Amino acid sequence: MNHDEFTAHLAQFLDAETSARILGEDAPAANPPDAPLKNFFGDDFLTLLYRSQEPCAPPLREVKRSLMVLADLHEARHVRAAAAVTLGRFVQDRFPNGHGVAGSSQPHEWFHLARQLNSVVGALALANVLLARRDKKIEFNLEEDPLPRLVEPDRPASRLFSGVGQEVAHAWYLGARVTLRHVQRGFSGWGPEAFGCALACVVNYLTFLPSPRMSESTSPVAQRREALAWMKPLWNRLIQAASPHARDPEAYRMALIEQQLAVYVRLDDLEQNRVPPSTKPVPAHSVQPGQDQVVIVRGVIPNSSERGESEYLKQYEVLRKPVAFTMFPALAKLYSLRATLTDEFPWADEAISVVMSDLIARRRHGVVRLGMAPVLLVGPPGTGKTRFAQRLSDSLGTPNTVINLAGATDTKVLKGVTRGWASNRASRMVEFIQQTKVANPFFILDEVDKAHAAYGNGGDPQEALLDLLEPGNARRYQDIYLMAECDLSHCLYIATSNSISALAAPLLSRLRPVFFPAPGPEHAEVIVKGLLEDLERSWNLPAGTLTVTPRQLALLRGLAPREMRRALLDVFGRDADEVLYTLH
Repeated sequence: MNHDEFTAHLAQFLDAETSARILGEDAPAANPPDAPLKNFFGDDFLTLLYRSQEPCAPPLREVKRSLMVLADLHEARHVRAAAAVTLGRFVQDRFPNGHGVAGSSQPHEWFHLARQLNSVVGALALANVLLARRDKKIEFNLEEDPLPRLVEPDRPASRLFSGVGQEVAHAWYLGARVTLRHVQRGFSGWGPEAFGCALACVVNYLTFLPSPRMSESTSPVAQRREALAWMKPLWNRLIQAASPHARDPEAYRMALIEQQLAVYVRLDDLEQNRVPPSTKPVPAHSVQPGQDQVVIVRGVIPNSSERGESEYLKQYEVLRKPVAFTMFPALAKLYSLRATLTDEFPWADEAISVVMSDLIARRRHGVVRLGMAPVLLVGPPGTGKTRFAQRLSDSLGTPNTVINLAGATDTKVLKGVTRGWASNRASRMVEFIQQTKVANPFFILDEVDKAHAAYGNGGDPQEALLDLLEPGNARRYQDIYLMAECDLSHCLYIATSNSISALAAPLLSRLRPVFFPAPGPEHAEVIVKGLLEDLERSWNLPAGTLTVTPRQLALLRGLAPREMRRALLDVFGRDADEVLYTLH
């Protein structure tokens, strides 16, 4: 029996009433006249399975149950919608390359039907099928990036913001409309999958723009601005309702809010023509200053008559080209960082609160470049202030360096040294940016209270800090060695001090003082654990290599962190494992 004979034989069992019952009143447009069968979207296999009275193989039982549910018009719409999604995925798995055969249905037909039955899962699945026809897909990871990525399989490194096609964008739009129908019922019966699909439809529609049609009088950006009138309150309700279904509800809620802000910022930029909606990725060398990079030295660096010095100056020419920023990590990572710092520095809760509140507030409101207001950690010596600043910088992913200002009596390290001197050099800030190629590194101004002007003409280091800590002045900071203005306004600073009495009032006004107390004996185990991890990292040893005995830990208890480090080095440097460190 060939295919035509099989179809003719089977058709006698399927009258118009049966066909209508199978498709239902919410089915898409009827199949083409030349379809083999006018039921189940002309899928011979599914029709046979539905009509068969014989027991079927276990893998097909769920498929047959879905067929029975979908054909029963007395079933609830959401139950039939779930069955349509199951059948669409089954067909999708049968033909993973997207091409069916004669007498088979297409996944988009089932997902279309599911959407008509008010399934947001079906709505997103339909959009994904349409997107796959363009050899594109969506990648999504809130922990790495608040915005989803539209990528092409053969260009995995590319990031696209348009070229999705009108039909794909319209599918996302209708998915958001489907979501709107569930608001009054409080999203009853929804789980993580449904919420994820609904959020994806909203975010994708607002983020990815199709190419405008010549016949359209309204631009895609304007269309999305208009849609925000009802999408924004819907989005807010989705965020509120979806959060309790996550493993960490508060962190997930804040990540979704961050995503919402990122989309708003992107729409603002598109509306003001600051971000080109190109289908092609922008090469790194063509990124304009003020976006992801900035030029540190905008003017010319004067040459030197001395050949050796002239060669040395050439390495700073890189600062006349755009230098990259360290970008903010995702909001969820900032919450994780706050918890990590609390575990490592439990005695410094005030400092953690001040620093992390600043970072989280900026990220929550859409700031993407890493930034932080200057902070002054005030506390006794050896309490872990410098280590705290270094751990913060390392966790944020930006390079850091310590500028030791104890005993500094001039401004050489901060302003540079005039050419012609044997010790000539650029300022430490400019030098570090040139070395790291990062526009916003972290500078730890250690023991700033011990820096004072001497009786010479070397200048006051505390006064030199005033320009660095004032963004307006830092943007035109004069480096004595380069003899050029440098933009240092993006640098991050944490200063440490044993007291504030030795700091000049103007300098104190540019810093946010926060008390950093000495740890108590109860914190000994936490401090030792952190110091051991630091030593393992600096010595390039596997985690867990360095340990101390309970007796050694007991003798270390009560020491300041700096003294503990010396004690640990003394313990590890002895020949006998059980030789203990004691204070004399």
